[in-house]
Amino acid sequence: MTKEASKRIIVIGHINHDRIWRLTEPLRAGGRIAWSSRETRLGGGGYFTARRLLDLGHRVALLSNLMSDTHGETALGDLEAAGFDIDLIARRDGETDFADILLDPTGERTILSSVRRLSRTFLLDEPVHADAIYVNAPKLPTAILASLERAPLAVSQLPLREGEPRPTDVMVGSKADLPGMALSDVWRMAAALGTERLTHLVMTDGPATISIYDGHTEQRVSLTHTVSVRDTIGAGDSFSAGLIHGLLEGLEIAVATQLAGDMTTLWLESREQAAQASATEKSTL
Repeated sequence: MTKEASKRIIVIGHINHDRIWRLTEPLRAGGRIAWSSRETRLGGGGYFTARRLLDLGHRVALLSNLMSDTHGETALGDLEAAGFDIDLIARRDGETDFADILLDPTGERTILSSVRRLSRTFLLDEPVHADAIYVNAPKLPTAILASLERAPLAVSQLPLREGEPRPTDVMVGSKADLPGMALSDVWRMAAALGTERLTHLVMTDGPATISIYDGHTEQRVSLTHTVSVRDTIGAGDSFSAGLIHGLLEGLEIAVATQLAGDMTTLWLESREQAAQASATEKSTL
């Protein structure tokens, strides 16, 4: 994508320091579980979505928080070096809270996050402008709400905890987060949060069929192909990035959803192959 064709996108969400523990067996109550490896890398809903949009050639500004310790300083430098606009990242006093992610051999993950980190709010003094704004946060200050109102495209992750209303064109959620809930009931939840601007709810279901709902009619989208990987962290965030990319390209919602799903599958496959190649290389040293 040329610089002229790329869009300015603001991504509002957490930048985490993920400490990933690869388990040798699934978690079980009262068990003693061994782990084979652990690594620390940047993650979080804001980071993964922004990273994929950057890879797709867009100009991406991150609106998030980083702590003022060594981990925060290093992350800020890495983000700037990668090409992100970091002007909207707030610096906070204190130490970085790591998110521990337990990843079992089937790809099932358990995320441990501190209450303090989850409750951290996003700061913005005055409204900002972009071709699209994506938000993955439950509570938003007035300036962010005003920015969403003005944005040509506003996409939000469906907030599951104490979510507040926000102007939204498309709301994205996961069926795994709301097991057994009827799509019409999820729509009512999303419509209350997305205000009268909401036109579509998009619900993913891992590699299974994706549902698109407009309050009246459900469209179903199946992935072109699926893949079985050990690490699915960031898959939903990557999907959101692909969906935003497709909508900015002018694609109809079902076509953009298909594109997002297939792009996410390819991304997971590529990351799995890279991880396997790295493990093979280390084992031969």
